[in-house]
Parts: sequence; C-alpha cells; structure tokens
Amino acid sequence: MKRKLSLAIAMLTLLQVSALASLQEKRLEFTFADVPWTLTIPADDFQLTEKQMRTDGHGVYFHLVDDKQNLNLSMFIEPVKSCADSKSCRDFIWKTGNPEWINPQNIVQSEIGGVSVLEFMVPKFQGMDIRQHNVYAEFVQDGFWVDMHISKIFYKPEEHQLFERIIKSVKFEPKTKAPSEN
Repeated sequence: MKRKLSLAIAMLTLLQVSALASLQEKRLEFTFADVPWTLTIPADDFQLTEKQMRTDGHGVYFHLVDDKQNLNLSMFIEPVKSCADSKSCRDFIWKTGNPEWINPQNIVQSEIGGVSVLEFMVPKFQGMDIRQHNVYAEFVQDGFWVDMHISKIFYKPEEHQLFERIIKSVKFEPKTKAPSEN
C-alpha cells in the first residue's frame, strides 16, 4: 500500500511539473554579434516582418506584427552614443522627434517597470481616424541602447496593459558561450 501511495505521489508530481512546463511562456529572441546578451519578449502572436543590419554592422532593426492584438513592435539595438541611460534616451527621442508624428496628443513621459517611456496618441493620419497609441520604451544594457516602439491603432485606454506587459517582460539574458573544442 505504501509503495502504491509513493508511486501515486510521484506521478502527481510529474504531472504538476509537466503542467508548469507547458504554462511557461514562449519567448522571441533578438540579438546580434556585438551584444553580450539576447533580448527576449513574450512571443504572443508576433511575426517578424523585417530584420535589417545597419550598414556598418554595429546595429540592427527588427519589426514585428501581432495581427491578433493589432500591435506593431519595432526596435533598434545599437551602441549607446546619444544618451547614457533609459531616461536620457527617452528625452533624446522626444527632443529629436519624428516627421511621422503628426499632431501628437496626450503626451506622457513616465516609467513602466523602471523603464523610461514616451507615450502619445496620433488621432488621424491623412485625414482618417486611426487613434494610434505609441509607446517608446528605452533600455540601456551593457553599453547598448534598445529603442523599442510599440503602437496600436484604434486604441482604447483599457488596452494600455498590453503595452505594459510587453515592456515589463523584456529580459536581457547573457549569451551562452559554445564549449571550446579541444
């Protein structure tokens, strides 16, 4: 009887471990040769639509689309030059601006999970109502700057948690070195 009980407990423990493993979030990875880490975010339903190396090879651009949540996410990863930390990078983005920001409204400079962000709404594009919410999150890690831009058209305030969840879930995981061959 004792042996059957031990076997049953072992089976339940194995089932719990399997259930936890299946609940682990699938993540997407972003890196390039220069950086000592891999940036990861929740995979959700994002599809990579563009990856482009800077011409000098010292930076990379990624663009992803999640049609299910109607989100666009893009990011540049490059050596830090124009700013030193998350806040100064956010301030640099705002000061530099972008010609595509036509009549930005509801401008907010704040932090989400310790990361400096710039948020604003672009209500119209070429006369069409788009209510595009934009969030720029600025990360600085080991001498590299990640300028992440997340946007959503036809935005509703209750959808802000979509942006927050992604920003708070960004991880910088050290690259593992391949074992040297002898």
